[in-house]
Amino acid sequence: MKNLFLSTAMLLSVVCFGQKPDVAVGKATYQYIHIRDTTNRDKPYKETMALLLGRNASVYRSVTKQQQEEEMANQVARQVKSAPDPNHLALTITGPGPVSTDEYYQYINNKKLYVEEQVINYYLTEEPLPTIKWAIKPDTMSFGTLHAQKATTRFKGRDYTAWFCTELPFHNGPWKLSGLPGLIVEAYDAKKEVVFKFMGFEDVSKLNQTILPPADDIKTTPQDLARLKEARVKDPAGFSKAAHGGGQQRRNTNSFMSSIDPSKIASINIVKSTSDNNRINNNPIELPEKK
Repeated sequence: MKNLFLSTAMLLSVVCFGQKPDVAVGKATYQYIHIRDTTNRDKPYKETMALLLGRNASVYRSVTKQQQEEEMANQVARQVKSAPDPNHLALTITGPGPVSTDEYYQYINNKKLYVEEQVINYYLTEEPLPTIKWAIKPDTMSFGTLHAQKATTRFKGRDYTAWFCTELPFHNGPWKLSGLPGLIVEAYDAKKEVVFKFMGFEDVSKLNQTILPPADDIKTTPQDLARLKEARVKDPAGFSKAAHGGGQQRRNTNSFMSSIDPSKIASINIVKSTSDNNRINNNPIELPEKK
């Protein structure tokens, strides 16, 4: 397995990431609803997502993932603080539920899409920003105080309806959706198997949040990353062992846990997550086009 991992890693190509940091001025929040398990349609996968928007760039990522990590940190902090013996810690932690780990960076002016994926380590791939052929319709709809217009398209194997708001002068949208003359505030496919439901928009210009992929991401290509994933499928345990120790900051690791002396931890009990989401995904968001 070690040789397989090393030979696969050698295929990783350096992608020239020349984009400049952008400062976020707005944030749109969505409820992402996806029927991932077609044998259990009455229990769709649900997750809160955020689209952080700058003048040129945006990043779409999971809010639920961040909330889970913060709650795990709080659980550990409370137990350490109240422990009768700080040198003999017995910790109980609620395990995380299924969440989206991928992050999507759209650069509208440069027509680039960068996707950060976690395969033990964090990898960053570059591809052209999708050119989506939208058909703008006369239909309108209000989302609170925002007025939106309808557009339709065929994209990644699905027929989508999107509602865009010209009052919000961004050409971005959730996931890989983009290219309309206003922010995409809501979108869904014809079967309502994939839904990006609008939850709100806020001005974040005073927070000084930067939009730029982490500097320690490993740059590669979609093709080479696919080979790496194949290596993981063939031998998950061996892959995990070989992939650790890459020098990356473990951004998903509980930061409070990393500050505790491991010799003081007597036991860690992981309680099953209370999330309703299951891990089955037989209906991926991207489908092959019919020939």
